[in-house]
Amino acid sequence: MRLPKQHPRIATAWLALLALAVLAPSSAFASKLSWLDEVVQEVIVEAKAGGKVAAHGDVSALRKAGRLFANEADESLEAVAKRYDDLARVGRRVEPPSEALLSSKFARLLPHDPDAVRTFSNLAPAEKRLVVEMGETAQRLARRYPNQAETMIRQLGTEGLSAVRVYGDDVAEVLVKEGPESLGVLRKTGRGGWKFFNETVLPNKKKLLAAGVLGAFLADPDKFVDYTGRATEFAVREFAKAGVHLATAIGGGASRGLEGAIGQTLAAYGLNTPIFRYVGMAAATLVVVMATMVLVGLPVAWVFRPITWPFRKLMGHGHKTHAA
Repeated sequence: MRLPKQHPRIATAWLALLALAVLAPSSAFASKLSWLDEVVQEVIVEAKAGGKVAAHGDVSALRKAGRLFANEADESLEAVAKRYDDLARVGRRVEPPSEALLSSKFARLLPHDPDAVRTFSNLAPAEKRLVVEMGETAQRLARRYPNQAETMIRQLGTEGLSAVRVYGDDVAEVLVKEGPESLGVLRKTGRGGWKFFNETVLPNKKKLLAAGVLGAFLADPDKFVDYTGRATEFAVREFAKAGVHLATAIGGGASRGLEGAIGQTLAAYGLNTPIFRYVGMAAATLVVVMATMVLVGLPVAWVFRPITWPFRKLMGHGHKTHAA
């Protein structure tokens, strides 16, 4: 569309509106994450104030130190919320709280900031859940580590803070000390692999690092440990090269091969997570048990007796009542 030459101001206004139309969506998403950053900073200051009104100067001083989530500045709050929900589903099975409860929790986090409460009310449900849980986690860390909370949260980032929320505050110290690479252990192997990492890998860190085993473990932890936290035969061999002898391993290469096959099948559907591998291995084990019973001539119905017994009891009681 051509604009009349005698109206340069109108042309300038049109260009400004066009720029806003193009940039507004991305700016809105970016501002949401920046807003989360500011909320977490304010929560830290409030937590240190111990329920008193936080001094405005304290919040300003913290913000001058820089963003807490600077590395994720290009991400949208929606993307961060989705990643958090994926991690939460793997780490625990909890019904999401209602929006009314989330609003109540947020108001308690920042009782002296009505503007933040109004902004919070306009977020999507998943974003509200993320903001509240990130805020509550930051609050706990600020109370537990009052002199280190800002540094820890800055190193953790949104993903590390999400892991702390899902797996517990003690995870924070290890993630900060060992770096973001250790997050992969949680993502790929869950609680069982994280226990193996803390109790077996870290105490032997120097030996494993010198032998090049530590890097291999961090790159592919589920090759070394299964979903229950037990070492694989591969781990036994690799750790032995570093002079670290593991007492036990999961039973045989067949077990590891079965788990790998199940993992590959689940991966094709985007479901290769510890909880689904656990269910798959349990189902495979049940099939093996039933097949063995058929081979040795035992009734397969025995397997289901613990499940069907209450129903048989109930049906028997019903027949007796009807007869009476």
